[in-house]
Amino acid sequence: MAALVAAFAVSAHAQSDSAAKSEKDSFQRYAVVPVLGYTEETKFEYGLMGNLFFKPSFEGGRTSELDIIAYATTEDQYSASISPLFFLMHDRVSGKVYLFYESWSTNFYGFGNDPDKDEFRQLTRSTFYSEGLIETNFLLPQSWSAFKYGIVYRINHSEFDFDDYSGPIEHPGNVDGWRNGFGYHFSYDTRDNLNWARHGYLIQWDHKFYPGALGDYAFRSQELDMRGYSEFIWNTSMAAGFLWQRVSGDVPFDMLAGPDGIKRFRGVKTNYFNGEQALFLQTEFRKALFWRLAGNIFFEGGKTGDYFSDLMRNKWHTGLGFGGQFALNMSEKLYARADFSWIDFEQIGVTFYIREAF
Repeated sequence: MAALVAAFAVSAHAQSDSAAKSEKDSFQRYAVVPVLGYTEETKFEYGLMGNLFFKPSFEGGRTSELDIIAYATTEDQYSASISPLFFLMHDRVSGKVYLFYESWSTNFYGFGNDPDKDEFRQLTRSTFYSEGLIETNFLLPQSWSAFKYGIVYRINHSEFDFDDYSGPIEHPGNVDGWRNGFGYHFSYDTRDNLNWARHGYLIQWDHKFYPGALGDYAFRSQELDMRGYSEFIWNTSMAAGFLWQRVSGDVPFDMLAGPDGIKRFRGVKTNYFNGEQALFLQTEFRKALFWRLAGNIFFEGGKTGDYFSDLMRNKWHTGLGFGGQFALNMSEKLYARADFSWIDFEQIGVTFYIREAF
């Protein structure tokens, strides 16, 4: 897939008219990044990524944010999301909520870890979902402030329209309907910054239940996410990530374990390879360059399997790439990024997003 990309950004501050005003009066209120791209599949793609920033409730507190992303293509495809990140009660309670709608043509490559990139069923997916996390460290001693516990949820409705096809890939069956679930969350977080960490760790565990009484499918999902950050040579930051996913039960094909194509294994179709379990390893080197610009290089590996020994036996998929980043908010170290991936040394992928991949 060939791609041509151009991105421009503007940011705005509530700037002071007098040098005597305090730094607090120059708090940045918003940032906007228009994006224009072209791929063989979507043709021209255009949209914007933007943020609103809200002042902390106390000196030294964390900044709440609202992310807004919207895309469309000349092939009548649409995608939009709104995602608030908030901190309450002197930062003892935090949360993330994600609202997403998409009507998009995509490809289904069948089941398993070994897709043929040239053999697929085309489909159009119309989906809406909301997922969120609310976590806190209430009732824990101050020495345990890095530990948090909370609840997670996901509400999703999807409909699929498959094109006519006479090849070997099986139709996944009737997969329209609701997938609604909830669960619990634990985390241990010592990162020095939520957006561009230079040292620290993040370990988190999610377990969601999707009962048939709440939707059209009954299944469970589990996820173990571990990340580490450190400073490297030449003022470069190094990030390493490990992710294990597992699903079980009556799982729709679009909810199987596999890459999301944006954060974990960038540049591929969502669930390009899939199974009841998935494993991902990631390494990335990030460096601020000049003005608001930064860059990264990364390596990713991933594979799937229907059970653990199958997962261990299957071959790795690899992604090697680089990206450019533009700082939307310097004080929060929040960047918009465009990543270019060479996937399995066979195909090129392009990804746009706000925040780091992991």
